[in-house]
Amino acid sequence: MPPLDPSIALILLAAGRSERFGSDKLTVLFRGRPLWEWAAAAAESAGFESLYLVIGEHSRVTAREKWRPVVNPDAERGLGTSIAAGVCAAAHHDRVVIALADMPLMEPAHLRLLGQETGAIFTRQPDGSAGNPAAFGQEHFAQLRTLDEDRGARSLSLPNALVIAPQTSDMLIDVDTPSDLTNRQ
Repeated sequence: MPPLDPSIALILLAAGRSERFGSDKLTVLFRGRPLWEWAAAAAESAGFESLYLVIGEHSRVTAREKWRPVVNPDAERGLGTSIAAGVCAAAHHDRVVIALADMPLMEPAHLRLLGQETGAIFTRQPDGSAGNPAAFGQEHFAQLRTLDEDRGARSLSLPNALVIAPQTSDMLIDVDTPSDLTNRQ
């Protein structure tokens, strides 16, 4: 796919604690490469040129070429702190797409669509709720920077946010336990 406007950034959240997995899930091999690299490759294939990887202070995840690492010193406090850290690092962009590194089947076309739209957009989850990946315009950055602990972006008051369905629900698979990986090999 052709490159997207560099004013549109993708923030990949990779600072999680992997508590339910029992070890650092993002470095575990999935189909021959580290789990997190699948989400990174989807973002690259979607045409994002402005790429941010949010990691914890002691992360074993090493940024790929083209990726700007963002160390979140508060990662232990939860997902909200990683969103805030990523948005702070990408504050000079007009739009951000936020994705999770433990979603190896993300579709580049879906990520690209989120980046090209305007306003707040969430991805419809199988239960109908709003979730990740999601995208936000600069008008939402101040709110996103207030997130803390395990409060994600859907906890914010975003009355005009859209929720769009992915082309396939398989892309929404996220890895929380070892069995989530073995069922997808």
